[in-house]
Amino acid sequence: MNLETTRALSVAAVGAGKCHSVPSPHTGGVTRTLRSIFEHNLWANERLLEACRDLTDEQRAASVDGTYGELGYTLVHLVRGESFYVKLLTGWQPPVRWEIPGPWPGIDALLERARFTGARLVEVAESTPPDRLLDTGEEQVPAAVVLLQAINHATEHRAHAATILTQVGIAPPTIDGWEFGESESRGAAKP
Repeated sequence: MNLETTRALSVAAVGAGKCHSVPSPHTGGVTRTLRSIFEHNLWANERLLEACRDLTDEQRAASVDGTYGELGYTLVHLVRGESFYVKLLTGWQPPVRWEIPGPWPGIDALLERARFTGARLVEVAESTPPDRLLDTGEEQVPAAVVLLQAINHATEHRAHAATILTQVGIAPPTIDGWEFGESESRGAAKP
Protein backbone atom coordinates (compact mmCIF):
# COMPACT_ATOMS: atom_id res chain seq x y z
CA MET A 1 0.00 0.00 0.00
CA ASN A 2 1.47 3.37 -1.01
CA LEU A 3 1.39 6.59 1.01
CA GLU A 4 -1.48 8.13 -0.98
CA THR A 5 -3.66 5.05 -0.44
CA THR A 6 -2.83 4.99 3.27
CA ARG A 7 -3.73 8.68 3.63
CA ALA A 8 -6.97 8.22 1.71
CA LEU A 9 -7.97 5.29 3.91
CA SER A 10 -7.07 7.25 7.06
CA VAL A 11 -9.15 10.22 5.99
CA ALA A 12 -12.07 7.95 5.05
CA ALA A 13 -11.87 6.04 8.34
CA VAL A 14 -11.73 9.19 10.43
CA GLY A 15 -14.53 10.80 8.43
CA ALA A 16 -16.71 7.71 8.87
CA GLY A 17 -16.04 7.59 12.60
CA LYS A 18 -14.29 4.24 12.29
CA CYS A 19 -10.83 5.35 13.34
CA HIS A 20 -10.43 4.72 17.05
CA SER A 21 -6.67 4.23 17.15
CA VAL A 22 -6.14 7.92 17.94
CA PRO A 23 -7.85 8.67 21.25
CA SER A 24 -9.36 12.09 21.80
CA PRO A 25 -6.78 14.56 23.10
CA HIS A 26 -9.54 15.95 25.30
CA THR A 27 -9.24 13.16 27.85
CA GLY A 28 -7.03 13.80 30.89
CA GLY A 29 -4.18 11.30 30.60
CA VAL A 30 -4.01 11.46 26.84
CA THR A 31 -3.87 15.26 26.89
CA ARG A 32 -0.98 15.19 29.37
CA THR A 33 0.84 12.58 27.29
CA LEU A 34 0.46 14.62 24.10
CA ARG A 35 1.63 17.70 25.95
CA SER A 36 4.72 15.84 27.19
CA ILE A 37 5.54 14.55 23.70
CA PHE A 38 5.41 18.06 22.25
CA GLU A 39 7.25 19.59 25.24
CA HIS A 40 9.99 17.01 24.62
CA ASN A 41 10.05 18.03 20.96
CA LEU A 42 10.55 21.70 21.87
CA TRP A 43 13.17 20.87 24.50
CA ALA A 44 15.10 18.57 22.14
CA ASN A 45 15.08 21.14 19.33
CA GLU A 46 16.38 23.83 21.69
CA ARG A 47 19.14 21.59 23.03
CA LEU A 48 20.24 20.56 19.55
CA LEU A 49 20.28 24.11 18.23
CA GLU A 50 22.20 25.36 21.29
CA ALA A 51 24.74 22.55 20.77
CA CYS A 52 25.29 23.87 17.24
CA ARG A 53 25.72 27.51 18.27
CA ASP A 54 29.51 27.65 17.95
CA LEU A 55 29.96 25.53 14.84
CA THR A 56 32.31 26.77 12.17
CA ASP A 57 31.15 27.29 8.60
CA GLU A 58 33.04 24.12 7.70
CA GLN A 59 31.28 22.09 10.41
CA ARG A 60 27.86 23.45 9.36
CA ALA A 61 28.66 22.43 5.77
CA ALA A 62 29.48 18.83 6.79
CA SER A 63 27.20 16.06 5.60
CA VAL A 64 27.06 12.30 5.96
CA ASP A 65 25.60 9.79 3.53
CA GLY A 66 22.11 8.73 4.58
CA THR A 67 21.21 12.05 6.20
CA TYR A 68 19.23 15.02 4.88
CA GLY A 69 22.37 16.85 3.73
CA GLU A 70 24.59 19.55 5.15
CA LEU A 71 24.20 20.07 8.89
CA GLY A 72 23.23 23.75 8.55
CA TYR A 73 20.58 22.93 5.95
CA THR A 74 19.32 20.10 8.14
CA LEU A 75 18.79 22.53 11.03
CA VAL A 76 17.00 25.01 8.77
CA HIS A 77 14.88 22.19 7.31
CA LEU A 78 13.95 20.99 10.81
CA VAL A 79 12.69 24.43 11.83
CA ARG A 80 11.07 25.13 8.44
CA GLY A 81 9.19 21.86 8.67
CA GLU A 82 7.84 22.73 12.08
CA SER A 83 6.75 26.11 10.74
CA PHE A 84 4.83 24.32 7.97
CA TYR A 85 3.00 22.08 10.47
CA VAL A 86 2.02 25.08 12.63
CA LYS A 87 0.81 26.84 9.48
CA LEU A 88 -1.36 23.84 8.57
CA LEU A 89 -2.77 23.55 12.08
CA THR A 90 -3.33 27.23 12.88
CA GLY A 91 -3.11 29.30 9.70
CA TRP A 92 -0.07 31.18 11.06
CA GLN A 93 2.25 32.55 8.38
CA PRO A 94 6.00 32.52 9.07
CA PRO A 95 7.44 36.05 8.78
CA VAL A 96 10.41 34.71 6.79
CA ARG A 97 10.72 31.60 4.63
CA TRP A 98 14.30 30.36 4.60
CA GLU A 99 15.44 28.82 1.33
CA ILE A 100 17.56 25.69 1.07
CA PRO A 101 20.18 26.23 -0.14
CA GLY A 102 20.31 29.80 0.99
CA PRO A 103 22.03 32.14 3.43
CA TRP A 104 22.55 30.84 6.96
CA PRO A 105 19.92 32.55 9.16
CA GLY A 106 21.93 31.99 12.36
CA ILE A 107 21.24 29.97 15.48
CA ASP A 108 19.43 32.81 17.23
CA ALA A 109 16.88 33.13 14.40
CA LEU A 110 16.39 29.35 14.30
CA LEU A 111 16.00 29.19 18.08
CA GLU A 112 13.48 32.03 18.12
CA ARG A 113 11.36 30.31 15.47
CA ALA A 114 11.75 26.85 17.05
CA ARG A 115 10.64 28.19 20.43
CA PHE A 116 7.61 29.86 18.90
CA THR A 117 6.53 26.92 16.76
CA GLY A 118 7.35 24.41 19.47
CA ALA A 119 5.17 26.23 22.00
CA ARG A 120 2.35 26.53 19.45
CA LEU A 121 2.53 22.79 18.76
CA VAL A 122 2.22 22.10 22.50
CA GLU A 123 -0.94 24.25 22.59
CA VAL A 124 -2.39 22.77 19.40
CA ALA A 125 -1.75 19.17 20.49
CA GLU A 126 -3.88 19.82 23.56
CA SER A 127 -6.70 21.68 21.87
CA THR A 128 -7.17 20.35 18.35
CA PRO A 129 -9.62 17.51 17.75
CA PRO A 130 -7.63 14.68 16.09
CA ASP A 131 -10.22 14.18 13.36
CA ARG A 132 -10.32 17.85 12.31
CA LEU A 133 -9.54 17.85 8.60
CA LEU A 134 -6.79 20.19 7.40
CA ASP A 135 -6.27 21.34 3.84
CA THR A 136 -2.68 20.81 2.71
CA GLY A 137 -3.37 22.37 -0.66
CA GLU A 138 -3.37 18.94 -2.24
CA GLU A 139 -5.59 16.93 0.08
CA GLN A 140 -7.52 16.86 3.35
CA VAL A 141 -5.56 15.31 6.23
CA PRO A 142 -6.69 14.70 9.84
CA ALA A 143 -4.97 16.93 12.42
CA ALA A 144 -3.73 13.77 14.19
CA VAL A 145 -1.70 12.87 11.09
CA VAL A 146 -0.12 16.34 10.94
CA LEU A 147 0.75 16.20 14.65
CA LEU A 148 2.24 12.73 14.22
CA GLN A 149 4.24 13.90 11.20
CA ALA A 150 5.56 16.90 13.15
CA ILE A 151 7.04 14.59 15.78
CA ASN A 152 8.32 12.07 13.25
CA HIS A 153 9.93 14.75 11.08
CA ALA A 154 11.68 16.45 13.99
CA THR A 155 12.93 13.18 15.47
CA GLU A 156 14.30 12.01 12.13
CA HIS A 157 16.19 15.21 11.39
CA ARG A 158 17.52 15.60 14.94
CA ALA A 159 18.99 12.12 14.48
CA HIS A 160 20.54 13.22 11.17
CA ALA A 161 22.08 16.26 12.86
CA ALA A 162 23.41 14.11 15.72
CA THR A 163 25.01 11.73 13.23
CA ILE A 164 26.75 14.59 11.44
CA LEU A 165 27.91 16.15 14.72
CA THR A 166 29.42 12.82 15.73
CA GLN A 167 31.26 12.55 12.42
CA VAL A 168 32.83 16.00 12.85
CA GLY A 169 34.01 15.05 16.34
CA ILE A 170 31.35 16.80 18.41
CA ALA A 171 29.31 14.87 20.96
CA PRO A 172 25.66 15.64 20.28
CA PRO A 173 23.43 16.49 23.22
CA THR A 174 21.47 13.68 24.84
CA ILE A 175 17.90 14.46 23.83
CA ASP A 176 16.04 11.20 24.30
CA GLY A 177 12.91 10.72 26.38
CA TRP A 178 14.86 9.44 29.37
CA GLU A 179 16.98 12.58 29.55
CA PHE A 180 13.90 14.75 29.09
CA GLY A 181 12.15 12.92 31.94
CA GLU A 182 15.14 13.41 34.21
CA SER A 183 15.40 17.09 33.24
CA GLU A 184 11.68 17.56 33.79
CA SER A 185 11.89 16.02 37.25
CA ARG A 186 14.72 18.47 38.03
CA GLY A 187 12.60 21.34 36.66
CA ALA A 188 15.07 21.97 33.83
CA ALA A 189 13.00 20.77 30.87
CA LYS A 190 10.14 23.22 31.02
CA PRO A 191 10.09 25.27 27.83
